[in-house]
Amino acid sequence: MARKKINKNKNYTPYYIWGLHASIAALENNKRNIINIYCTQVFFDKYLSKKVKITNPLTIVNNNYLNSILDNKITHQGVIIETKPLNYPKLDDVLDNSEIIIALDQVTDPQNVGAIIRTFNFFGGKNLLITKDHSSEINGSLAKSASGALEFIDIIKVTNLSMALKKLRKKGFIIIGLDEFSDVMLHNIENYKSEKKVLVMGSEGKGLRRLTKENCDFLVSIANNNDSDFNTLNVSVSSALALYEFMGRNIKK
Repeated sequence: MARKKINKNKNYTPYYIWGLHASIAALENNKRNIINIYCTQVFFDKYLSKKVKITNPLTIVNNNYLNSILDNKITHQGVIIETKPLNYPKLDDVLDNSEIIIALDQVTDPQNVGAIIRTFNFFGGKNLLITKDHSSEINGSLAKSASGALEFIDIIKVTNLSMALKKLRKKGFIIIGLDEFSDVMLHNIENYKSEKKVLVMGSEGKGLRRLTKENCDFLVSIANNNDSDFNTLNVSVSSALALYEFMGRNIKK
């Protein structure tokens, strides 16, 4: 297979996804507009030749070529997908078909957002709300962290999170914010498990902003079992615990 040159047009900004699970999930997503697949012969033989139906241009390259695409900064696992970003719905499009929505209040780390997406997808969630500004980019780092789950989650970008929460409340959603200083414990809010709800998570450093807190129906915290001053969790871990309480604890198979 001939090597294809990467588009060097100054007006063209390439969008790459890399890594085993993220790349295969992208290739299997019929909503993806794939431009090219760059992979090693080993990767092709092991993962693509028999397991994935290839209908897009594919270029066999060596690891050094893959390294050069990503400026030698990232572990690609032998594959890089050049694609266009997914098209996502607007908030009004998902108001009537959601039971639980996660809203991220300026969470900027793609590793955290990717991990939240992976957990949300694991528990059957669909709609994730983020702010247009001061949020993680929906990029290859996030896709790799989500380990393929990015292909199954709709990401809705809003200009004003507080206004979006007000709109959701009018549609019957209970707005629940996670805040480490709340006296209400997450595991004690059984009465709200059957309600339509928005779970609001704060940024890595500052948590929920003041206006975001004011637009929550109530705030909850996660109980800890230690006597030290260590009382905070990473936002992706907090999200996982909250999602288990709301979506996973009562699953019956």
